[in-house]
Amino acid sequence: MKIVEKHNLCFKQSKCDIDAEKIPILGVVVGRGEVQTENNKVKAVKQRKTSTKIKEVKGFLGIVNFY
Repeated sequence: MKIVEKHNLCFKQSKCDIDAEKIPILGVVVGRGEVQTENNKVKAVKQRKTSTKIKEVKGFLGIVNFY
């Protein structure tokens, strides 16, 4: 709670779980002094077929319409 006060954060009490060791938020899991990507996100990337065209790679990286 000291960190919460230090950074002026606030939480909705009805959604708080004080005893939780890990908390999933925005696609990552935070807890025990670590931040890790959610396992289902990593699994989806690992199971994706290998891109063979530059356009597919750009699409995967999210920069297709950048230029």
